[in-house]
Amino acid sequence: MNRRAYLATAGALFLAGCSSADGGETTTEEPTTTTATPTPTETPTTTTTEEPTTTEEPPTETTTEEPDRVDRILGLAVEDLDAAVEEFASAAGDDGGFHDLNATTPFSFEDDAASLYLARGHFNTLDQLDKTAAQRRRLGRLRRAFWFLWWTGKTHENANQAFYRTNNAVSRLYGEEFNRIDTQVQQIAEALEPARDTLDSLTKESDADSLDELTGLEPADHGRKVDFFEREFGQISAFADDILSFRNAIRRLQDGFDEYLGESYGDATGSFFRAMSAFEDLNARVSERDPVAAIAERSEEFVCLTDAMARASEVLDEAATAGDNDIPEKQTSLESEAREAFADCDLVAEHFTFVADFFEELPDERA
Repeated sequence: MNRRAYLATAGALFLAGCSSADGGETTTEEPTTTTATPTPTETPTTTTTEEPTTTEEPPTETTTEEPDRVDRILGLAVEDLDAAVEEFASAAGDDGGFHDLNATTPFSFEDDAASLYLARGHFNTLDQLDKTAAQRRRLGRLRRAFWFLWWTGKTHENANQAFYRTNNAVSRLYGEEFNRIDTQVQQIAEALEPARDTLDSLTKESDADSLDELTGLEPADHGRKVDFFEREFGQISAFADDILSFRNAIRRLQDGFDEYLGESYGDATGSFFRAMSAFEDLNARVSERDPVAAIAERSEEFVCLTDAMARASEVLDEAATAGDNDIPEKQTSLESEAREAFADCDLVAEHFTFVADFFEELPDERA
């Protein structure tokens, strides 16, 4: 009994061992295949990581370099604008400054504003580049500062032409070319037109705040320059009218001379009185004015001339009255007094020979 039980037990154990061995091999092979499958999956993972890295690098470099380049060029533009301010100051003379420029300055835009052309070239380059919002705002301010300097230079150049025309008109007056004065004064007005046009462009295309971008200027310089131009042009225009008034007063004086020499003393009295009034009015206008440099020297001359000619005309009015009343001795004395009044301003003899001619034609003695 014990032997059979043993064999039965041994057989059962044998069969169980065979079944277990078969099942173990099958199970082991299937997971081996499954494990091999995810291994290729790691390759695309690596590829996916590399592709975005390669794509992102170029924009990162461009974004960093472009603003830096823009800032550098903006800095160059500022340097050019500052150089233009210095060029303007140099045009005013060795000790001059930006605000010392005036219509008397022989200003050549092409020669004295070369740096502005360089700045404009930088602006053209900046137009082709990507800019941040802050850089665009700064570029806008620099452009307005550029236009302030550009139109300031153009206006000075035009003002110099008006100054030239003014001097030319005075030279005609002093040359006793009285019939040409109307044309000469008209030329002053015509020369002022482009100067006013460029000043108008200055006020429209620039502003005070933009000058904060420059080293040599500040916002207050904008209004100061505009105010100066307006004052300068206003005075040149007013002085042109003064030249006409002077010519008209001289004509009244000449009428008095002719009437006096022709012994039409009654008519001469009226002409001398009108001449005196015209000279006095002109003297008052010119004397009360605080002249800009463009007319300062001529204004001083006019004050001297009109004062002497007004007093002399008044005395000749009295002399004509004496002649009309047939008081020859008083008439002669007043003629000498009038001659002295004219002589009080040396410019009378220097510029108006018709005055000396009048006294030379007077009789030496009167009966």
